[in-house]
Amino acid sequence: MLALPLLLAACSAGVLGDSTQASLKAAEGLWEYTDLITRDGESLPLTGIFLIKNDMFLQQSIFKGDPFAEQGSMAHAGPYWAGGAGLRLRSNQTLSMDPTQKTPLSSAGAMEHDLKVTRDGKDLTLQFGGGTSTIQTFRHLSNAENTQIISFAKGNLALTENYFILVNGDGNGAVTGYGSYERINDKLMMTAVRWAESDGTTVKNLRDVELSATLSPSAFTLSDGRSFTIVD
Repeated sequence: MLALPLLLAACSAGVLGDSTQASLKAAEGLWEYTDLITRDGESLPLTGIFLIKNDMFLQQSIFKGDPFAEQGSMAHAGPYWAGGAGLRLRSNQTLSMDPTQKTPLSSAGAMEHDLKVTRDGKDLTLQFGGGTSTIQTFRHLSNAENTQIISFAKGNLALTENYFILVNGDGNGAVTGYGSYERINDKLMMTAVRWAESDGTTVKNLRDVELSATLSPSAFTLSDGRSFTIVD
């Protein structure tokens, strides 16, 4: 009598596992934002990027609006895996910056998210809360086949094809951004589409700006001297 229920349970688990693995595969790649819609249906236009590759995700974005210097931003990085409604994320860094607030930088620390994944060709929809909350939509940039993810004590740097994504910081300070880059030996010449940083008391938003850095086996160092030690 127990054999049939056990068989049905095993089959159900197998189908669920196949479904979540399919969601994971559908979500992997490099994506640019097209919209963010709150659970109340409000559209919050933004410019940003989302990488899901090699068991890690990195996200960085700045909301659209004027004046640009007063727009909020967010950045996250951490591992992902198949599960829940399709895709599970755990953000080791959950950074938010808002220049108009008395506390312009906030760090929520590690947070886990359950996402429903819907893909239609080059369009991707991720719905948080297991399919009941915020909706984020994207357009496919690449499969991110050639991706290197570098770890720091407080974040990560991803180099994927000709894109970079930087997410680093905590409640005391943060440096985040994304764009394109060229590498010559240990020198990175970067064109940041969006860049947001904070020393904990002020926030600086930049767009379409040229930056440079060096990347050695031990550290990632910006041209102004700020350096982030690489960890295993």
